[in-house]
Amino acid sequence: MEETKKKKKIGSKIVDVILGALILLILGLQIDMFITKSNNYGIPSLFGYSFMEVLTDSMEGEASDSFGAGEGVVIQKKDVNEVKAGDVIAFYSEAIGYCVSHRVIEKVESPKAANEPGSFEVSSAFEYSLDNGTTWLSGGNKVSLEGGKTFLSRSKEDKENSLAHTMPAYKGAFEMTFYTCGDNLNAEWYTKTTGKAVESTYRDVVPSEFYVGSVISHSHFFGGVLHTVQSIWFVPVAILVPILIIGTMTTIDFIKEYREEKKKEEEELNAEMIKEGIDPNDEKAVLVFKEKAMMRREVEKEMAIMKDEQKALFMEEYKKAKEELAKSEELERIKAEEKARILAEYAKEGEAK
Repeated sequence: MEETKKKKKIGSKIVDVILGALILLILGLQIDMFITKSNNYGIPSLFGYSFMEVLTDSMEGEASDSFGAGEGVVIQKKDVNEVKAGDVIAFYSEAIGYCVSHRVIEKVESPKAANEPGSFEVSSAFEYSLDNGTTWLSGGNKVSLEGGKTFLSRSKEDKENSLAHTMPAYKGAFEMTFYTCGDNLNAEWYTKTTGKAVESTYRDVVPSEFYVGSVISHSHFFGGVLHTVQSIWFVPVAILVPILIIGTMTTIDFIKEYREEKKKEEEELNAEMIKEGIDPNDEKAVLVFKEKAMMRREVEKEMAIMKDEQKALFMEEYKKAKEELAKSEELERIKAEEKARILAEYAKEGEAK
């Protein structure tokens, strides 16, 4: 029985520790995400990865890395040199004031020196031309191009329209620019705003400094998790629920211990009555005995408290007496040294005479 109670107490303490650790973890993660958001264009980050809930349908499509509204995306910060045309990236859009996830259609790198060419890369779903549309080549590879010269880009599914890009001339500093577009040209947010579909030549111009990271994963489940975690009510509830659980369990344990203590007292009283030969059916005798027993126990408790207080008082007096003894011993030592000094002086004077 006692072993079972001991195990239950240990289990209760373990649960309290786990719930307490959970509260600290939630607070720590929220603080970390709040700090990282201010340095990451409003996108929270943990352990080198950023997370974002998709709000529009601009990236809906048939590709494996396409995703729709309501999904959550995991973003990994990579070196911009590792980003390829065709990758889906998250970036800060100055035009709308928040972060967007779109596919890189063209990647343009300016010349790194005055006598060097720049380079560009076009997505494999697109074609490019270096001779003003006479010859079209499939994208997917890196192509060198001198500063000031132009190349054309067009979708393989829309060969009637093309977009011209001019390679920047060397200006003393290297520049990298991503040109992006969503997979869904019939995105609802765009058609409602403009009344027409997105053209295949539409591009978001993204300087490399606005690059947040590359999208490496996405799912509807994660989107639901992000939506919940970023809700205003989540943190208070996530903290209050464990606290309420701890409080409830502590209260239950206290009530159980109180009832067990009362039960134990009742059993001890019954055993004493049997020992004293009191008839359990004699209500008056039982009542008188219990009153006397309860009074005796109250007195014993008071005596125990008094003993503890007397013990503390005794220890305090003992400490003071010890300090006074040490002081008196020091005083006697000083007196003895002074007496010895005076006698030594008298002895010197006698020898001198």
